[in-house]
This record gives sequence, C-alpha cells and structure tokens, in this order.
Amino acid sequence: MTIDKTSLALSFKRANSVMNHSLNRIEQPELTLDIHYWGFMPQHFDNTEHKHSFFEACYVLTGYGSYWEGPNHYALSPGSLFLSRPGVLHSIKSDEGLSLSYVAFEPEVSACSELYQQAFGMLAKQGTPVIQESLLQPPGMLWNSLISLFHHDMTYPPLALQSTALSLILSILVAHGPKLHMDSVDIEMNEEGASIVHQAELFIKDNLSEPLPLQRVANHLHITSRHLTRLFSKYGHQSFVHYVQEQRVQKAKSLLLNSDRQIKEIAVICGFESVHYFTRVFTAKLGVTPARFRRSQFTEGRFDSNL
Repeated sequence: MTIDKTSLALSFKRANSVMNHSLNRIEQPELTLDIHYWGFMPQHFDNTEHKHSFFEACYVLTGYGSYWEGPNHYALSPGSLFLSRPGVLHSIKSDEGLSLSYVAFEPEVSACSELYQQAFGMLAKQGTPVIQESLLQPPGMLWNSLISLFHHDMTYPPLALQSTALSLILSILVAHGPKLHMDSVDIEMNEEGASIVHQAELFIKDNLSEPLPLQRVANHLHITSRHLTRLFSKYGHQSFVHYVQEQRVQKAKSLLLNSDRQIKEIAVICGFESVHYFTRVFTAKLGVTPARFRRSQFTEGRFDSNL
C-alpha cells in the first residue's frame, strides 16, 4: 500500500485536533472508557523507557523499528500493532522514524459490567505486546478507517467518530487479550480490594491540589497504609506514589493544552511543591519541559510527546 506522506501529515493534523477535543470519553450501558489522548504522529523515533497507569495502543502505518518491554524486544513494521499495559516499562526505537497512530485509555471500573472488568483485567495482566501483519485484521482496518475520516475537509457527526473509536478499542481488547469465556466469568480480582483501590483513585483525583501522603488516603478509606500499598500493587498495577505522580502530570498536561494559565499556577493546582519540582518531574516523565510541551503541541500537531 502506497501512502502519500504529505496527505497523511494533513490527515494526522486534523485527526489530532478533532479527536483530542471531542472524544475524551465513551459511555455505553456495559462499558465506560476514559480516553486520555489520541495521537497521530508522522514520524516517531526513539523515546526513553517509561510506564503508564493506563493502556496505550499503537499502530504502525509506515517505517521500521522495535518495541521494548524490559529486556524483551519485538520488531515493528508497517501493519504492526503494539500495546503498552499499565505499570509495564517500555520504549520505542526507530532509526528511520515510524508513522504512528495511538490511543491512551482506561476503563472506568465502576461503570463496567462484570465481563468487561474481567476482560480488561486480563488484558492488563496477560495482553500480547505486539501483533504483526495486522493490516487485514479488525484493529488495523479500523485504524485506517478512522484516519480516512480526516483525509478530506469533511465534518462527520460525533456519533460516527464515537462508534468507530469504540469498535477500534474493543477490537484491540480482543486482538491483544486472552480469549474470553462469555458463559463462565471467572473473576480473579477480589471485588472488595478492587473497590477500595477505585475509591482511593477517586479521592486522589479529587484532591490533586493538596498534599496526598499515603497515610492520609489510607485514613480516608479506614485501612492501614500497609494494606493500601498492597492493594495498589495488586489491583492498580503500580505503586501508590507512582499513581499520584502520574495523575498530577496528566492533569498538568491537560491544563497546559486547554488553558492559558501560567506554568507556576498549574504547578500549584496540580499539587507540586514548587515550579522547579514540577518542571523536574514533568521533564523526567515526558522528556520535555512544561513550556516546551505546551509550545510543541500546537506547532507540531502532537498531543503527546511520550508514547
């Protein structure tokens, strides 16, 4: 398949703008998904090893490279799908640059049916990192269908974008995840433990502007700090400290993109002790300073600089 790079870059720019401003959440009777960001990047080279608290699914349109999960590496080529799971260290390497589309998402556990709770739980634990030759498989076809909506200056109804996006994410769940048994749902996670972690996450998100030591959150939930640490490790797929820091950075990214607040003010709103500490943490996680991140998103058409 021949791809016109100039047309692709224009389509990517439109897709970045529309998808990130209009499709941040998908709600269905049995499934609710929070979409953290969409990305359509004409050229992606190397990035540093990092991890997320959410899923990030990527699709290679052109170029060659490799995807690393710890010591394991997988070849990437046109048509490759790769999935970064919550709490898993990963990185991307490419000498010539990869043309990528990607989406970062997580299910809202309390708004999902038992089946989808199990499905995404299994995806987080056992998901296949890389799938090759996926052009004719549903995820590859749906990625190309989504991108094709932005090939011309046409406006599609929000429902068209939402239905395509939902189909895409569900196809990613099926392609990368273990086989589901619809008639025998064997949930491995303890419901009470998962519920406690969910309550902790909500409390953290609602109080990001304040200090959030482990003991404060544990006291709010009427459990010991040691017990909360264990629950986060088991059900949150990362440490308590990493989750809090990840949420602060995510909120800062949103404010940098969607407000004209000064960086010093954003640091305070997101609970960082000082603008210097905020800059250090943000730069360590994303590889760029907050100021440069804000500038690059609108000059380069990119909505996330750290795949």
